[in-house]
Amino acid sequence: MNDKPNYERLLRLLADANVDMIVIGAVAMNMRDADFVTQDLDLCYQQSPQNAERICRALGPICQTIRSAFTDTIDLLATDPRGGHFKTDLGDIDLLVEVAGLGNYDAVSQYATLVTLEDITAQALTLDGLIKAKEAAGRSKDLVHLITLRALKEMEDKEADAEA
Repeated sequence: MNDKPNYERLLRLLADANVDMIVIGAVAMNMRDADFVTQDLDLCYQQSPQNAERICRALGPICQTIRSAFTDTIDLLATDPRGGHFKTDLGDIDLLVEVAGLGNYDAVSQYATLVTLEDITAQALTLDGLIKAKEAAGRSKDLVHLITLRALKEMEDKEADAEA
């Protein structure tokens, strides 16, 4: 793996493969104007055999685990309620079937909108979705993130009120 993760390239590979996914976690926070360092790309994905195969085809060339057990990895992603964690040449990626406080992909999609990062357009959690997920997770780092997320939400609400 590279010393510096390249989440834009990871997202590009998955977007180009038409993977049904929603960016969650710190990368989603950064897409919403927060500024957090992260060690992995967290995604909630639609759990289906077709989507699992698209994920594996996109990540296989940069992930030894997927290359060495391609069919087994498709089966795992299509059926395991925990999803999967993979180390790739571009950085670590966590693929989640469910997000704490929000639910599965369909429920999470209610808290997502299209956001552009570099020249990639992808679904990412809204500030409301991020806040709800971080509150449910309740880890110490999530509590720190909540301070920033709530401040950004307050600014967003003030801007919306000013435009109304």
